[in-house]
Amino acid sequence: MTPLSPAIDKLPFYCPIPATPHPPADQLDADSVRWMVDYGICTPDSWLAQINSGHVAATMVPLSDAGQPAQHMGLFSDFCYWAYAWDDARDARLDLRPPAALTSHCQRLDRILDHPGPPPHESDPYCQSLWDLRRRLADLADTEQALRVTEGTRRFIHGGHHWTHMQRTRTIPSLNDYLLMRSDDCAGSWMVPFYPLIGGYRLTPEEANNPLALIATDLVPLIGALDNDVISHHREAAIGEFNVLDVLRNENGGYPLTDAVTDAIALRDRLMALYVRIRDHLARTASPHLARFAHDIGYIIRGHMEWALETNRYRTPENAKTGELHHATGFTADWREHPADDNPEPPALPSIAWWWNHIQTAEASQPPSTGPVAP
Repeated sequence: MTPLSPAIDKLPFYCPIPATPHPPADQLDADSVRWMVDYGICTPDSWLAQINSGHVAATMVPLSDAGQPAQHMGLFSDFCYWAYAWDDARDARLDLRPPAALTSHCQRLDRILDHPGPPPHESDPYCQSLWDLRRRLADLADTEQALRVTEGTRRFIHGGHHWTHMQRTRTIPSLNDYLLMRSDDCAGSWMVPFYPLIGGYRLTPEEANNPLALIATDLVPLIGALDNDVISHHREAAIGEFNVLDVLRNENGGYPLTDAVTDAIALRDRLMALYVRIRDHLARTASPHLARFAHDIGYIIRGHMEWALETNRYRTPENAKTGELHHATGFTADWREHPADDNPEPPALPSIAWWWNHIQTAEASQPPSTGPVAP
């Protein structure tokens, strides 16, 4: 696989979500690094301790007038670090490379999510630290939202297991199947339910299960995942893995990588345009809490991109298999006011096409007003 050309140094992204003040990032990051070190996930001078994952936790959360509970932000930041560390551990740890061993490991993680009681008997740092995260979730007052985070974490673990198997068997799927699997692997399933917890409000079961809310819950992280694929392609290429750019090249007869970048960005822009439609429709028609939820989760996209352009995870990625560092071309984002593809109709991708059908039905029953939509 060929890394992105050095000529691609400014990537056009349509992101009508402004930068916003956010919780203090440096202290959040330092606390999460200390947490990882305490659980034996890494050492203070390791590469993992220098990827500033606490910053992505901070930039993805818009600062409210009342601030955010430190307890919730610290938990969110620790979850971010755990997810990135576990993603690398599946390749870095020799004991997890045999398929049966990884399956057994994921089953143990699954069981820990079921039982936030006594610490697990395994000395594995990922089991011990996940137990700590699960225990802290169980201590939260909003048990319904905490359960959504727990179930989202379970989905992430299952998705990561499937993703690792697919990469190791070199099974390049169709674009349609790739998008379906990427939604499970990208960590959004546990990130999104944090927003009501951090924001200090509750979604009722009816609000949480609103069809458009459920679509946004998958849609927003998928946009971030495609952004990540473009930014991190050199990282995957260095260890022989693939992402959406390789999937597109495979489907299009091996066309140039620059064309795959263009098509990937057009797809994520089309998804972004869909998110804006859903967000604005819910702002007009939904309850205040659901409208806020749909608005605030968009910062996952903006915050992730701001972090991804700066972090060592992608600027100087570490090969999880060898420990070798790779210095990458520095990318910048060219924030665009208009999408590269603004087609309002469903794409020929059954795994996601039904999202457009839902918003079209909702808009037909309650047409948009002519006035501006409040954030």
